[in-house]
Amino acid sequence: MSQESVTLSAESVQRQSYTEPTARVMVDSDDHEGSSHSAEQFGIGLSIGFLLGGVAGVIGDSLPIGVMLGLTFGVVLGIYFMERR
Repeated sequence: MSQESVTLSAESVQRQSYTEPTARVMVDSDDHEGSSHSAEQFGIGLSIGFLLGGVAGVIGDSLPIGVMLGLTFGVVLGIYFMERR
């Protein structure tokens, strides 16, 4: 009796573990063009913001203020340039 129940349980496990094959989806490299352009625009805005923050830090004669303003200006300008297109 136990041999029969082990065989039945093994068959049920095999049925449960079977998964349907999925179709492969080909991703065209052109699909990523928009996201890379957005990242590029964000990087440009971030760089400009850091430069402006550096200038503000030199004018204010304070490195922490320059870094803080650079990061703030950079993120704001990066998001602006990214969303502008």
